[in-house]
Amino acid sequence: MLKMGDTMEPKMKYTYEEMPKVVNYPEGTKVVKGDKDNIRAFIGEDVVYTKRDGIDLKLRLVYPETLDKNKKFPLFFHIQGSAWKKQNLNSHILDFKDIITHGYILAIVEYRPSDVALFPAQILDAKCAMRYIQNHSDELLIDINNVFISGESSGGHTSAMCWATWKNFSLDDTHEVLCKVRGFIDLYGVSNLSTMHKYPSAFDHDKSSPATMIIGVDSLLDNLDLALKASPVSYVDNESNNDPLLIMHGNKDRVVPFEQSIELYETCVKYNKNVEFYCVDDGDHGGNVFYCQDTLNVLIDFLGKYIDK
Repeated sequence: MLKMGDTMEPKMKYTYEEMPKVVNYPEGTKVVKGDKDNIRAFIGEDVVYTKRDGIDLKLRLVYPETLDKNKKFPLFFHIQGSAWKKQNLNSHILDFKDIITHGYILAIVEYRPSDVALFPAQILDAKCAMRYIQNHSDELLIDINNVFISGESSGGHTSAMCWATWKNFSLDDTHEVLCKVRGFIDLYGVSNLSTMHKYPSAFDHDKSSPATMIIGVDSLLDNLDLALKASPVSYVDNESNNDPLLIMHGNKDRVVPFEQSIELYETCVKYNKNVEFYCVDDGDHGGNVFYCQDTLNVLIDFLGKYIDK
């Protein structure tokens, strides 16, 4: 420890442990005790995981910061909602800050928008991004044995699609084995495009909507077979993946009807899948009502329940 007036030979580089602590501060100094176990979040450099249709597709990585600069962390891999259009990769960083400060790396995944590539391009891109992470987990400081996949809205659709097809190479463009996933999360995602129009909503989902754009048609009602082919409920059966799935949806969702998650949950129950369903009472389509502390606690508890410790 250094007292005022003490001198030491300069050193080019101190470790945190080596750095001497000054303890003889001036009278009147107020002291706040630092917490060595505290975790803060910082945004890393974007990583281009592939280039498709002339677009550099990126991963935006947000890291927990601790004193151990070489520590690996479990991964919260999030597929953003954007009505399947171009994404703003910053939209949910603050919503998931508590997950980062609980010791998870957040990776926001960019995928090709629907005006560039139709279904199933988004699922292919998500799986491609995960394979990039698998092959670069050491340099990215990711614990590849503890991976969780999440998505909201259109990203929830992609997350649910990944969940159902993760192990059978369906909706995939390679047979390179994907890593084990501890759990999947679907936040207010679309689960059945063929029934979107049946439920109360602030939008017309049948004609010229994001749901029609993703499959390249003008009307869902005129293309129900194609709409079903692009729906997670169609991929759940006795043989499909049974990794844990958490579904959360607000019961005042004006964009994706709450009944969409009811359909997925009831389909999962029918086939005895490992599924949990939470209604966020008064929750809209994301926003401040949905992303409250109770919702985040459910997410964090789900991660803690299935992480390999």
